[in-house]
Amino acid sequence: MAVAFEKNQSDGKSFLLEALLRFHFNVREIEMGTRQPLILQMIHYHSTLEPRCRFQEEDSKEYGSPVVSASTIADVIKSRIEALLKKTKTSISPKPIVMRAEFAHCPNLSIIDTPRFDLKIACWFI
Repeated sequence: MAVAFEKNQSDGKSFLLEALLRFHFNVREIEMGTRQPLILQMIHYHSTLEPRCRFQEEDSKEYGSPVVSASTIADVIKSRIEALLKKTKTSISPKPIVMRAEFAHCPNLSIIDTPRFDLKIACWFI
């Protein structure tokens, strides 16, 4: 199942993602938190008692090594956003960050958290 969130700025969409995932990981800023789409693939693994996240490598379908610490996850998201926005000289970007989260306390669900702009997706499956 895939769900796309598109609401107004600062409506708490990222907070909802964290509530579904059951741990805090995202970067929030006062003016605008989400600056790049985040495709979050939640995978329920009953034996994974601590969240384990993997980020899809840039321009690849491969995923990197597991990241466990919530602060490290937030740092990876923040550094990827900052690098892309600096490169493109924009304040938001349509290029998504893809993160797979494996955890015993999350459902099998994929969600797309977007900044306040239209993200066109023709067809997307796990």
